[in-house]
Amino acid sequence: MSKAFLQLKRRWGLPEDTSVDELLVHAQNKLKGDPENPELAYTVAELLRHTDKIDDAKSNYKNAIKLTDKRTQKRGEKLEQRLEKKRDHTRAKFLLYTFLPIILLLLVAGLLWKTLSKPEEIPAGGDPKQFAFTEWLAKQQMVKIMTTLQQQNPELTFDFSRSSVNALTPMEFMQSMMQPDALGKLKRAQERAAKAKGKDGEGRPAFQCSLEAPVHCSASDIPNAPGEQREEVVLLMESYRSILKTEHDCEKIEKSIETIGEQLQWRKTEKRIKADLEDFAVECFYRQKNIEKTLEHARKLQCAGDDGFINSVYWYKTAIQHHAKNLEQARISYQCYQEATQYIEKNDSPPAYLAARHREAGALAWLYFDDLETATNELLAARKLLKNQPEKTSVMLEVISEINLDLMETFVTANVDLETFQELLEEINSSGLLTDGYKQIKDTLAAIYFMQNKNNKAAKVSLNNLSSRYKLMPEFICGWDWAGFRRGLEDSISDTDIREQARNLVDISNCYIQQPMQQRISKIDKVVQWLKAH
Repeated sequence: MSKAFLQLKRRWGLPEDTSVDELLVHAQNKLKGDPENPELAYTVAELLRHTDKIDDAKSNYKNAIKLTDKRTQKRGEKLEQRLEKKRDHTRAKFLLYTFLPIILLLLVAGLLWKTLSKPEEIPAGGDPKQFAFTEWLAKQQMVKIMTTLQQQNPELTFDFSRSSVNALTPMEFMQSMMQPDALGKLKRAQERAAKAKGKDGEGRPAFQCSLEAPVHCSASDIPNAPGEQREEVVLLMESYRSILKTEHDCEKIEKSIETIGEQLQWRKTEKRIKADLEDFAVECFYRQKNIEKTLEHARKLQCAGDDGFINSVYWYKTAIQHHAKNLEQARISYQCYQEATQYIEKNDSPPAYLAARHREAGALAWLYFDDLETATNELLAARKLLKNQPEKTSVMLEVISEINLDLMETFVTANVDLETFQELLEEINSSGLLTDGYKQIKDTLAAIYFMQNKNNKAAKVSLNNLSSRYKLMPEFICGWDWAGFRRGLEDSISDTDIREQARNLVDISNCYIQQPMQQRISKIDKVVQWLKAH
């Protein structure tokens, strides 16, 4: 009996010697009490399949899918309701923030007009012909200078209050502005303002790879406007992503980022939002194999200044440079990826995040440089990092399960010893964290490993599991790249016939190779028949 069923018995408080049939009856009773629960329906289907009641199992699998769709629809309706509330809230805030400043501006303008229109009182003993005009002129010049100072040099403060012992009159202030130090401050403020408008902008990002030329960022690339993060900008970003995921219009993504920057001004507190959109743009242009735009938005992504996207910058730079046949630049970008990982390690990033970066480093080494040793070492380092944590969160366990699947690919390619492979396979099978799509990948890799080691019996078991998954609950993981593994078959399997069958299995599991489901199942059956004949 599988470990999954043992865990099920413990969770339900049943004795460990409970048979599969008894467990099935218990599960069916629970399903009667909660008929809308897709997890229970799926559990009953699994138990029926293990008791060879295939027709009933199929019916329950279909019911599980139906219940899952129903639950998904309900969640979608609730999400739509929440979004509608958010839209109403955003509209109200938009109206408030649009008209409130106008009203305040009118009030301030009215008060200013009233103040300026008030007849000036001439101090006793003053000369009306000289003092009033001079004082008025000084006040006008003071207003202009103070406005410039507040905009360009906020650290300067002047107190004109008559309650202050050291208060300055407008005339005294004008005289003080003739001092060399004050003029120097004004000049420096003007220079800073000119630089802010210049082409080179405000400098460079926090992380700079030692192997690359300095990254220059224009002012528009760096979110630096003051203020708190705006909820409406978050909602706007989410709306863009939801629409553009289906349209795949890279130019529209690019234009949306520019529009927000021009009309709303990216705030420093919104750098993660800008980085997220830039990352989306980089991915979009990369999939179009647009080298120039991919590199441009990778630079803008780095200039956004969010450490969480540093590795993404160098992932896409490595991939696009390799595609452009700039192999030396691709290798430099990969080394920068590793430098970026060391940088975030020093910043005490979460273990799951660091492990994921090591996993990606292994994938890059394998996909673009055929470096199986580095790929395996990176994956082992990521796995060790998480396994050594005293308390493992659900996120850590999920990352471990995905790393194990990557490690399985390298183990099959390297054809490790049976004990090491079986130990990893057992951990993958007992984790309970892989979806059916990932389990299809696991069964494909396991079948190829057993085939190349002439263990046809075990290979047939894996292929039968694979065929059953396609028949009962077909699901694909289109994010899995089989290119490196398929290329590695040339060296990992010396037997020509076995290598050809392994290629067939890879093509069956490759989401991007278009073929009907029945054709995939038929091809698996042919490999099984070949195993029986050999």
